[in-house]
Amino acid sequence: MKSEHHVRWLERLSKTDGIRDLIYINGNINEKCFITYGIEFKEFVYSLPSPISNILLLKHQYDESDFHFGTLLDYVEGEQIHKLAQDHVYGYGNFCWIDVEDISSLNLLEPHDLAALLYLGHYQKPLNSQFNNKLNNQFVYLAHDDGWFNKTYYKDIYDMKHLMSRIVPLKISSLNQKRFSLLRKKSEYPPLPLVLVNTLLTLTNDGLLIDFQHMVHTRKDVQVPVYTIGEFLDMDEMYNEVDEHKKASKLRANLILNKKDLEWSLIEN
Repeated sequence: MKSEHHVRWLERLSKTDGIRDLIYINGNINEKCFITYGIEFKEFVYSLPSPISNILLLKHQYDESDFHFGTLLDYVEGEQIHKLAQDHVYGYGNFCWIDVEDISSLNLLEPHDLAALLYLGHYQKPLNSQFNNKLNNQFVYLAHDDGWFNKTYYKDIYDMKHLMSRIVPLKISSLNQKRFSLLRKKSEYPPLPLVLVNTLLTLTNDGLLIDFQHMVHTRKDVQVPVYTIGEFLDMDEMYNEVDEHKKASKLRANLILNKKDLEWSLIEN
């Protein structure tokens, strides 16, 4: 049975008009830092193993946030994050935040803590550590044109693994619903198994590209092309020349879902 959280986020995502049909991940596993194209905030939130407690906004254009007088920063409490996810986050330009376990912990921040947060939001890189022990944040989320260029730090690599296991079936389901709008209901697909996620995570070191634009549905399976196209920090360069990058890829493979067994595999071409 699907959880209420799972169903609720699928319903919200299905209302999206523009769904990116490529995912690119440039990963630094040692630093637990991942630069991505194609994963938007609402998809990020949906794909995590548990809801985010609260969000401290460092750069944003969200009109319905609350204001913390001690830090002069805006925040969004946990039960309101779904409203933020439904907003046109891409239109903010820069969208930077960290999560906060307990809003009251903002009162514990000293000037050097606040200086580090302001630096993080302004320069989109940490001054010292990405994580603040007083706030007990699990993530640092630094986006420019959300879904176009995102840099995310994870305290626990398991959260990234969980996201990767969910984002692939989510994209397939959302894109199918968009392309075949007369379908009576939205199809759902199983998450990727951990052993396969670990393989994909390793491939992010070489610039993993998952190409939903050219996925193939047959009676037996779903096939999603996968490549390694190298490291890019400039998403215009990555996206505009993506066909050339795919031709030069060291890896040509397909993520394959067997529709009968509902099992995933990665098969090299």
